[in-house]
Amino acid sequence: MSIIISLGVIILIIMGVALYFLPTIIAGFRKKTNFTSILLLNFFLGWSLIGWVVAIVWAASVDNKPQQIIINNSSRNDDGI
Repeated sequence: MSIIISLGVIILIIMGVALYFLPTIIAGFRKKTNFTSILLLNFFLGWSLIGWVVAIVWAASVDNKPQQIIINNSSRNDDGI
């Protein structure tokens, strides 16, 4: 009987750690560019509800994609010469 209780405690601890690091897990699956920052915020401030919520919102937000700028360096002028 104590083995079953011990197994249940271990499962609850694993689930608790997974819930605590849920923002980091989400950031990893989404391949966030600022994964390390989210991990550190989650690790150090995740114990507070505010830090955890900020981390999960940050992990779920969309990364800004860099804009592609095309520069036309043709030697022709407006007359086509």
